[in-house]
Amino acid sequence: MSLYGINAYSSNSTYNMYSSLTSLMSGSSLVTNYNSNKSSSSNDDLYEIAKKAAMVRSSSYQKKMLEQLKSIFSGEDSSEIGTAASEQKLSENAKALNTNAAKLMSGSYGGWTNKSNAVKEFVERYNNEIESLADAEGSSELGRRSTLYNYTDKYKADLEKIGVTVGSDHKLTIDSSKLASASEKDVKSLLTGDYSYGSKIGYDMNKISDTVMEAVKKLVNSYNDTMNSLEKSDSVQALEKGVSLVNTTKAFARTLNRIGIGVGSDNRLTIDETKLAKASENDMKALFSGNYSYAAKVADKASTISRAAGLSAQLSYNSRGQAKNTFSSLYDIMFNNLA
Repeated sequence: MSLYGINAYSSNSTYNMYSSLTSLMSGSSLVTNYNSNKSSSSNDDLYEIAKKAAMVRSSSYQKKMLEQLKSIFSGEDSSEIGTAASEQKLSENAKALNTNAAKLMSGSYGGWTNKSNAVKEFVERYNNEIESLADAEGSSELGRRSTLYNYTDKYKADLEKIGVTVGSDHKLTIDSSKLASASEKDVKSLLTGDYSYGSKIGYDMNKISDTVMEAVKKLVNSYNDTMNSLEKSDSVQALEKGVSLVNTTKAFARTLNRIGIGVGSDNRLTIDETKLAKASENDMKALFSGNYSYAAKVADKASTISRAAGLSAQLSYNSRGQAKNTFSSLYDIMFNNLA
């Protein structure tokens, strides 16, 4: 069984399996099968039938047979495909994928909220680093401090334009009234973008937040877990939605790649965290915001997969069409009632 194809096989329904099992316990099924395969009706044949019927009705034979059946009903056969455990795991992984995709459908994706908050955060981060580098001795620390000093001095006029003053100690202070009247465009131009002052000193204030970064990682991990589990599923509906999920992801592959999420040939996702940290808010919104976004489509398909796999876990079948977990309680009842 694979994500792209479903092997055809015939399987008994729950009712037929139950009927076959109870019939087998009484011996009538074996007797019927024995009669159908015999071409003679001699006294020897009848004697053999009687012997087999007596054997099947004995409690020792029934216990031995039930021991053999129990391994099938509990999913302890050699195959992991389509077992109750594998279907249940798929259901859980797909449910997590649904939850993680839904969480990304609302909220802010960028670190930028408004000019005042962005400037205050920038100044706080900058001043903290200046303090930590005050007694720098190592070459890398000295180089970092020199970078901060030089770029800040270069952009001193632009900083003052938005209400940020550079002190003699190289720390920054904010003129709140001047900041309030500053243009939002001027603030963003100075602190965001690949070639801005903020970016050059490693403080691009429009990078996505750590919270969103973690949410995207969880989405990718649960997506890959779901792909892994789908390979061990026998649920037709779950596999069909799995194929649809893969195709949806391929359709969004280019936009996903722009924010650092790669789609592999094995249908698994990978993350380039450096690229993700610099993702544009517009790309994030295109992927995760709204009812027609990638996140919305993933959440919908994951929900269907989870339900289908959960139902399949209640009555899983192996390649011979035998139920693996449904009759555990039936086994216990019948075994305990044997004399």
